[in-house]
Amino acid sequence: MPALTCDQALDLLDDARAGALSAPTARDLSAHLDGCYECRTDFETMDRLNTLIGGIDMPAALSHRLGDTTTGLLAGQLRARAFLTPIGWRALAYSDRGLVLIERSDSDARDAIERLHARLPDFVVQERPRDDVGDSAVHKLLDYHEGRRVDFDEPLDLQLATPFTRDVLQATSRIPYGHVKPYAWVAREIGRPRAFRAVGNALHVNPLAPIIPCHRVVASGGGLGGYGGGPDMKRWLLRLEGYLKP
Repeated sequence: MPALTCDQALDLLDDARAGALSAPTARDLSAHLDGCYECRTDFETMDRLNTLIGGIDMPAALSHRLGDTTTGLLAGQLRARAFLTPIGWRALAYSDRGLVLIERSDSDARDAIERLHARLPDFVVQERPRDDVGDSAVHKLLDYHEGRRVDFDEPLDLQLATPFTRDVLQATSRIPYGHVKPYAWVAREIGRPRAFRAVGNALHVNPLAPIIPCHRVVASGGGLGGYGGGPDMKRWLLRLEGYLKP
């Protein structure tokens, strides 16, 4: 029998879940899923895939190989969500290993996703949100932009940052909601007390603002200092958190 096309494989999924496939068709489907990245991503959770595999009569070695391959791919698979906040569109890229990048757009969801594409390799756009680390972060970001205090405790994947920048971002992430610290404080926290200018440069390329709250780092003399999103955005965030008065 010729290899299944993606359309044919997807048409067979319901029958497979019901255990209604013949053994040859089941083997053809499992072989297709083993080699087709896009069809595997149709499954929203590994539990659904495990249910499918359990209903297919196929060699044990192939079953184990398919399960192991899919588990690893889904864990490391880079995914993205676009969502609308009170101050514009945002797009979040993440995997099960952690949050990777947030981009913003004053235009629309497509533009926000394209901004992710400019900095990242291929990823899957999640049209149907999964119950995962990205979904948790998006809900918290929406609450945050509405003025609710939230704790961003999702894992972070700082693959886009240099080792120095990772140290800066990790120190910055410890600044509490509604509080600020000077650049010199961050420099001391990372054991580089003279590197406060380099700290500012590192914060300017923060890939996960405002989850990593670089807007809470200010100048020692009382000024707000710089911000990658612009001074107006920095003031807006500090007002949102109650540090600056409306």
